[in-house]
Amino acid sequence: MPHALTSSIAGVVAVAACAAFVPPDKQNQHIRAVYVSVTDKNGTAITDLQSTDFEVKEGGKTREIVGASAATIPLRVSLLVADQGTGAFQRGLAQFMQTLLGHAEFQLVSVVVQPEKLTDFSHEGRELRAALSRLGPRGRERGAQLMEAIQDATRDVQHDARRPVIVVMRLGGEAASPITGDDVRQQLRQSGAALYVISAAGAQGAAPPQATGTDAVSVQQGQMRDSELADGAFNLAQVLGDGAKESGGRHDQVIATTHAQALQQLANELLHQYEITYVPADGVKPGEKLSVSSRRKGVTVHAPSRVR
Repeated sequence: MPHALTSSIAGVVAVAACAAFVPPDKQNQHIRAVYVSVTDKNGTAITDLQSTDFEVKEGGKTREIVGASAATIPLRVSLLVADQGTGAFQRGLAQFMQTLLGHAEFQLVSVVVQPEKLTDFSHEGRELRAALSRLGPRGRERGAQLMEAIQDATRDVQHDARRPVIVVMRLGGEAASPITGDDVRQQLRQSGAALYVISAAGAQGAAPPQATGTDAVSVQQGQMRDSELADGAFNLAQVLGDGAKESGGRHDQVIATTHAQALQQLANELLHQYEITYVPADGVKPGEKLSVSSRRKGVTVHAPSRVR
C-alpha cells in the first residue's frame, strides 16, 4: 500500500455540504439539481464550464438553468471489488482513495464469492487502512455474486446530503443470479447513484459449456446450467452497460497494466463534477427522460439519463 496513503488517510474529514446559489427571483420556485462530469477526448476533466455552456432537457423540454458550479457536496462511494481474490486492484484503489481524501466517505466490499463488507461508509483512517489491507491476495476463486453486491450497494449508498457513487472493479467469472437486470437498473435509478465499472480485458468472455457426459440426463442438466449462465451474463451485462450509462457513469474495459490509471482518471473526474440546478418541468414523473449536454465542442457530458 502506498506510503502516502497510509500517512495521509488518517486526515480524511467530511466536507460540509453546500447548497447551490439560487437567485432571489427563483427562490420561491422548486429547483432540481443534477450532478455531471465533463471530459475531453482523452478523458481529462473539463473544469471551466459556465451555466451558459450547458443545456438541460427534461421530458423532452428544454429547462431553464439556474446555475452551474463545482459540486461541493461530499461523495459517498461504495467500492465493490470482484477480483477473484487476486488483490489485483489494491494499489490502484489506494491511489483512488488518496485522490478523494477530504471529499468522500468510502464503503469497501470484497466480492470473491458472497459480498463481504470490509468497512461501512467511513472517512476514518484506521478503518480504511485496515479494509485496504484485506483487499490483497486472498485465495483464487471464481463465482462472485456481483449482482447481489450491486443491489445491496444501491440501498447502502443512498444519502440526501451526499453524491452517491458505486464503483465496480471486476475480473469476470461471476456467478449466475436470479436477479433481473431491469430490477437492478430501477433500484440504481431510485438510489440516485452513478455506477462506474472497470473491467479487465476478457472479463466479458462466455463461460465454458457445462454439459458433461453423453447420457441424456447429463446433457439436459448441462444445457439447463448453460441457459442459467447465459441468462445471468445477459442480466449482468445489462446493469454494467445500460445501467451504468443511464446513471451518468460508464463501463471501461482495460488491460491489467492500466486499471490503476483508469481508477485515477475516474477519481479526478469525480473530484471535478458540476452541480447544475434548473427549474424542472411540470408533471414530469420519475423515470422520464433527462438530457444534459454541452454547447462546447469536443467534450463529453456524463449525466443521468432518467429523472430520479
